[in-house]
Amino acid sequence: MDKRKEFGQGIFFVISSYIYWFMLTNIYFIFCNIIFLFAFITLEPVISNIIIIFLTLIPTGPAITALCYVMDKLVREKDISPTKDFFYGYRINFIDTLKVWLPLLAVIFILIIDLQYFNQDSTKINQIMAIVFLVAIGLLICVFLYVFPITAKYKFRIRDTYKLSIYYSFKKVKIATGNIGIIIIALFFTFITTDILLLFIASILSYLLTLNSREVIDDIKMNYTK
Repeated sequence: MDKRKEFGQGIFFVISSYIYWFMLTNIYFIFCNIIFLFAFITLEPVISNIIIIFLTLIPTGPAITALCYVMDKLVREKDISPTKDFFYGYRINFIDTLKVWLPLLAVIFILIIDLQYFNQDSTKINQIMAIVFLVAIGLLICVFLYVFPITAKYKFRIRDTYKLSIYYSFKKVKIATGNIGIIIIALFFTFITTDILLLFIASILSYLLTLNSREVIDDIKMNYTK
């Protein structure tokens, strides 16, 4: 019996295909964030530059959603057309993503600014408030890790997207914890290498988060869509 695998089914072909898909989608993601990358490299991370950095991060939301769209297709179909799928996901979800991304981005920056304020004066009250705000940032991260894949996959009202994201952050604690774990590991490698590492592993990170959150996306489809 001939056990040779047909072309396109061998393990080497599969691995090389995934590497190619991850690299290409990551290049597109970096391209969509080139303004932020330039600002991050040239501007000092001080409060006076916070507005500029805020503005350069606006295109990041649609780029994240585009990655989620592509990686969801890859997880389910095991095959993508990276250029076509990425920019299709970017285009069709652009407006919806901005509607959910801009409020989240504003809240994140407010929390970060307040956190820096509390850290400047290490009184007992400020230390307690810093912990509270760190917890708030952590919860917000849990929520927006669902906001993007939900926006990429479904067309809900903004408030419904937020409600579902918050709901599943508490209902599927194991999945939410797994997502946070993936982010923590990525941040650890960023800490020991370079601050811009996340941009260069965005596609792999998105794939892992999509893979881990697939149960949530399927549950939403079964219970909240017609």
